[in-house]
Amino acid sequence: MKARTFTWFMLFLASLPILAQEAGKPSTAARFQMVDVSVDSKDKPLAAYQLEVTFSSGTGKIVGIEGGEHPAFKQPPFYDPKAIQAERVILAAFNTSAADQLPRGRTRVASLHVQTLGSKEPVYAVKLTTAATVNGKKIPVTATIEERKRL
Repeated sequence: MKARTFTWFMLFLASLPILAQEAGKPSTAARFQMVDVSVDSKDKPLAAYQLEVTFSSGTGKIVGIEGGEHPAFKQPPFYDPKAIQAERVILAAFNTSAADQLPRGRTRVASLHVQTLGSKEPVYAVKLTTAATVNGKKIPVTATIEERKRL
């Protein structure tokens, strides 16, 4: 019986280098991140937006898109499902509600689910194409993107 236990113990020890990652080597394990996209319309009601999100310096892909925090943009924005496979996506949404039912100031308009590989963190960028208030009037806004902090 002791010989069998010794054999299993030796097999376990022999498998440790396979199971453990060597120090200094980058991880190839997949990780998932949430990335929030926000638009700041200052004091104007936000009725529509179109923007482009890209990421680089890392290996990964966008695997899902959620809507925003305000009821006017709760539904996921419009996007091309094939385009999200290329580390780039154009998001667009509009809402025809009255001005008092639209967000003002900074609001999260979408959240991206991103799968990353390796140890290099992706660098995200957002480029605003256009934004409008009620009746389709263009307004100046700023768009930001940031990784959601884990709790």
